[in-house]
Amino acid sequence: MTTKIRVAQLVAPKKIKIIEEELRPLKSNEILIRVLSCGLCHSEMPTYLGKSGIGMNDDGSYFKDVNINYPMVIGHEPVGVIEDTGKEVKNYKIGDYISGLIKPGFASYVVVDLNKPLMLIKLPSELTENAKYCLVEPLTCISNIVRAATPEYGDYVAVIGCGFMGLLSISGLARSGAFELVAIDLDDYRLECAKKYGATKTINPKKENTKEAINNLTKGHGIDVVIEITGRMAGFSLACDILRGGGPGALANPQGRGKILIPSLYGIPEIMDAGYNLMFKSPVIHSVHPFYSLNYREDMKRAIEGYRRGLLPINELITHEFSLEDIDKGFKMMENPRDNFIKGIVVP
Repeated sequence: MTTKIRVAQLVAPKKIKIIEEELRPLKSNEILIRVLSCGLCHSEMPTYLGKSGIGMNDDGSYFKDVNINYPMVIGHEPVGVIEDTGKEVKNYKIGDYISGLIKPGFASYVVVDLNKPLMLIKLPSELTENAKYCLVEPLTCISNIVRAATPEYGDYVAVIGCGFMGLLSISGLARSGAFELVAIDLDDYRLECAKKYGATKTINPKKENTKEAINNLTKGHGIDVVIEITGRMAGFSLACDILRGGGPGALANPQGRGKILIPSLYGIPEIMDAGYNLMFKSPVIHSVHPFYSLNYREDMKRAIEGYRRGLLPINELITHEFSLEDIDKGFKMMENPRDNFIKGIVVP
């Protein structure tokens, strides 16, 4: 039985030090896990760079923590085997293989308190031979992606970013009813890998016009489900660009209501706050511009009826009227509201 634990500590931005600690006796409800492997995750890059990390409030909720206190432990995708257990541990035993969201992952051993909220699981016995590859935390993320994507029969699906997560997403969606599964990346090697895992079409934006290629492939329909997994605004912008709908006559013949999945952390400075909140809260975001309507005429009827019934009292909220000659005053009022301005109209 080991008496020493080696742990990787981030001691400064981009500076990691391996320290050695004494293994204390286990408490009654703790287990000792020998770490077999731990995945490297892009979500820890802001921490590694010294910009921000993930903090936890007393109530268990997460927040973006810009006050990084060094030294700190890192790593959260480990796989390991139980080497010892506390005397009151009942559901785990020595020799069980374990994985999940466990910290610190970058260590030779880790002690886990089973009294605390946990996200760990025992691996089936048939997986123990290659247990070090069964990183349950990122695999669970892939499961979320595939389940949330739910392409319908005949859909067009695109994955932007064919790294680890992107390729696994392609693999998980390869047996769906989608007619085309498009892989998009700047690296030709990754695109070749994407073909291996089920991509029916690959696009390198450095070599061809992505939107034009998508338009040709889908006969003008666009992509029904886009998985944007680069964590960069350029990737998100491209996802919006190739998503179905929004063309000429879209209100009369709508193709909207496509879906964009964003499983990566948007960690670039200008949107980092939103990026963390999108990760912590994982909201379902609906863009409800006029193009959201699948039957614009019917929705116009509903709007009118809402006004008629007093459910939508728009008349009460039109606070200012401007003549056509005073339209400039209206725009200035809208730019810098005063006099209890809420909504203005121009009356010729």
